[in-house]
Amino acid sequence: MTPQATLHRPRSNRHPRVRGFTIVEILTVVGIIAALMGLILAGLQAAGRTTRRTEELSTLRQLHLAWTSYSASNNDYVMPGYLDESAQERWNVKYRYQVSGRIDPAICQTYPWRLLPYLDWGYDPILGYQPDDNDNIPSKGKTGVIEPEALEVADQPWFGYNAYYVGGWWETDSSGDVRCRFSNSIWAQKSVSGTPIPTKGKLVLRTIGRAAQGSSLILFGGSTFRGPGIYREDSAFINGAPWITPHILADQMIWNPYTGMIGGVDTASTSLIGDILGGPASLFHAPLTLGAGGIDMEVFAAQAIPYRRHGSVSVVHLDGSTTGESIGNLTDQRRWINAAHDGIGNPTSFSHSQD
Repeated sequence: MTPQATLHRPRSNRHPRVRGFTIVEILTVVGIIAALMGLILAGLQAAGRTTRRTEELSTLRQLHLAWTSYSASNNDYVMPGYLDESAQERWNVKYRYQVSGRIDPAICQTYPWRLLPYLDWGYDPILGYQPDDNDNIPSKGKTGVIEPEALEVADQPWFGYNAYYVGGWWETDSSGDVRCRFSNSIWAQKSVSGTPIPTKGKLVLRTIGRAAQGSSLILFGGSTFRGPGIYREDSAFINGAPWITPHILADQMIWNPYTGMIGGVDTASTSLIGDILGGPASLFHAPLTLGAGGIDMEVFAAQAIPYRRHGSVSVVHLDGSTTGESIGNLTDQRRWINAAHDGIGNPTSFSHSQD
């Protein structure tokens, strides 16, 4: 074949031209992939949250069984919510570690060390939400020495106890007598005709048999300590608190749902439990973090309040039933106070006098 013949080869024998993608087409595909990835991640997050919430409810059922066992071992009396050191001494109450040594009374004021023997000294029901590697409850110690791990048990349990109204908050007064808070409070009870009857006491549930509505009265629930401020849902690993408080405590507003919009503000950490325990500085520090939008709670007084770790506040009731509750549902005082079922007026505003 001559060179000239090669130059005049028919067009149909040449390689076809390949057309590439335009930048618009590439960006469209990338956008679709990104959208699909977002949907997949959202689904995975929702599935993970459901799994963690199920774990919380399972843990609450364990706490309920242990709490019931405590009552069965104490003539139907329910576990005290709080016992100060003087009350423990007056009642000759002494708690011991699993292996050896007496637990210092300072860290036995809250419920965890009282309930642990009925949990077979298990770590998970008390501190299982923590992401650290320490998975053992201290098994030995002595009075006067409080190790950080032992304080953490008393100070930062996974769930708070309805301590003010179930079991009671027991303190020693100036005369040396041990008294339960709200045992002499005055409130308005509803008569058969609907007229108010001034009533004293009967606010704190001390025996299981006196519960009015066991299927709705909260026993334990997700909680954390907060100072005054406005909050949104925070980390799943934020420190827990050993008690949980209704939105009205006696005649004081503690917290309330909030749906407004605010700017971001950071305030200092604070601790209440360390002061109450009267021991070393508390490990319990919950930052006051304010975010823009999506706010769900306004706190008016430093307290241990309901906390949503996974979309709702996980609670267990007196009868052992568990559920995830919204902040709004928890403003019903009948969920916290046995006597509120007989109160006058709107159950969200039920209140009583201080002692």
